[in-house]
Amino acid sequence: MTTADAFALAPDGDLLTAVRDGGDDRASAWAVLVRRHSPKMYGVARSFQLDPRTAEDLVQTAWLRLLERLGQVRDPGSVGPWLAMVVRNEARKVVTRRRTVPVADVFEHKADDGRPPEAGLVADERAAALRSAFSRLGDDCRQLLRLVTADPPLSYDEIAAALGRPRGSLGPTRARCLERLRRALPSGFEP
Repeated sequence: MTTADAFALAPDGDLLTAVRDGGDDRASAWAVLVRRHSPKMYGVARSFQLDPRTAEDLVQTAWLRLLERLGQVRDPGSVGPWLAMVVRNEARKVVTRRRTVPVADVFEHKADDGRPPEAGLVADERAAALRSAFSRLGDDCRQLLRLVTADPPLSYDEIAAALGRPRGSLGPTRARCLERLRRALPSGFEP
């Protein structure tokens, strides 16, 4: 088994130790950490409706913060949630500076070539109704639902860390947000 293979299975704490201690394995350990956590960090950044370039910048900022604080990490096993929290905090700063957030077409419909044109119109109307209902939700609900539907999927622990909320509150809050979304949809709307 190569060092890279061993690191792929290693817990975050062991990887951070290898990075902190330096040596020949430092680059391999860092690469595994980046591959393991960057997609989820990017998902957190994108949940703030930031453009891809800004999201990538926030992910890089979080990695830089980790490097700056390598010697201060108290719980190396929680580096994933910590990185998500850094991205969340940085994203909030960006959103606050901009005061307006471009709305991405979260529920974008891609036409299926084999369908009649009116099927695409109906699908577009349904997507527009869903976007409109989603936009009427409060910021907290929109943020939670974006994280719950992030791709790649985030764990409840990662979502809790990204939102700065207790894990146990996510399920009930998610249910209330989905109910608000259902009520905001036009009557007769069928998923």
